[in-house]
Amino acid sequence: MKRRYAAAMLACVLSLTAAPAYAAVLETAGETEEISEEADTAETAEEASGEEASGTAEETSGTAEEASGTAEEAGKDPEDAGGEDEKPVNPAEAGITAEDAVIGARTLYSQMKHYSEMTDNENFAGCFEGSADAAVIQNELSAVQAADETTRDYGQHVDVCYFDPTSDATQSPYYFGVGLTDYKVNDDGTVEWYSTLLRVAKYGDGWKASPMPEGSLLDGQYPDGFREARDQKRNAADLYPYLALRFSDGAVFEGAFYSLVNMVWQNEDGSISAALYVANGQEGAKWCDSIDLILRDGKKEIASVNVPVQEALQPGESRLCILQIPAEDVKSGTEDWTDLTVSSNLLYQ
Repeated sequence: MKRRYAAAMLACVLSLTAAPAYAAVLETAGETEEISEEADTAETAEEASGEEASGTAEETSGTAEEASGTAEEAGKDPEDAGGEDEKPVNPAEAGITAEDAVIGARTLYSQMKHYSEMTDNENFAGCFEGSADAAVIQNELSAVQAADETTRDYGQHVDVCYFDPTSDATQSPYYFGVGLTDYKVNDDGTVEWYSTLLRVAKYGDGWKASPMPEGSLLDGQYPDGFREARDQKRNAADLYPYLALRFSDGAVFEGAFYSLVNMVWQNEDGSISAALYVANGQEGAKWCDSIDLILRDGKKEIASVNVPVQEALQPGESRLCILQIPAEDVKSGTEDWTDLTVSSNLLYQ
């Protein structure tokens, strides 16, 4: 697969210990005959690919971007984040909802793109909490400029709140996690998308982005089996670590029926599980019967199977389905994966 780097800071992806306010994955449709997804087995991926639900699918390539934040910045008390005279609003006390946060994050991101296009450093910096230093702001500006250039003709978007502090204040009573996805559906039904994660808080003068503490991206949304495999150092790969909409029911690409194998992990008994995101943005119900899967580690084949899906989706429905590959169909045993790729073909009607 071809690698496309949207920003120079991509080199920091695998080495950062604190994820910043802005992180993104770029997906662009190609014209090859095979669906393929690939990523290193680390939690963040330098390279990934998407798949379409049709029998002949396109290979898509992407990049995962992060700016260079620091653990020290991300760990600051939220009441100190905005400066001595400005503190974030407690959403539970102020009646701020997840829907408000999604609208606020989309507006904030639009402001970022506007200021980045004008190279207005001062107003761009105003989109972030006061704890973000100049180097971080400059990296973020470059990243947003690259994203804006890529997504300029993406006329649709689907946004979800993946962390709501009013229902879970264990991490912070102030900050919402919001996933923004810009996309377009091509004439042949394929989808090009760009997904961005933002950690945002409401201030007196509007919404602001904040550096993300370590491990707070989508960790709480992962299936239990994936987290257990990862934590126990078994094989586990999230191929799209910044795609929040896969965890939200009803998050679809309008006009497209879309599927994406996005997580793969190995269980204690040697069997393999895979998470399949399916989203019906078309009219009419869809029946997902089964899926052909080919897993490879470099040139070595891990498994080549057809496994049942057996899911029906009404228009506007989306779902994360967990697929199972029996241990007897795993050719590589429990050897470590170093270069995982997944090819798939969803059979549906």
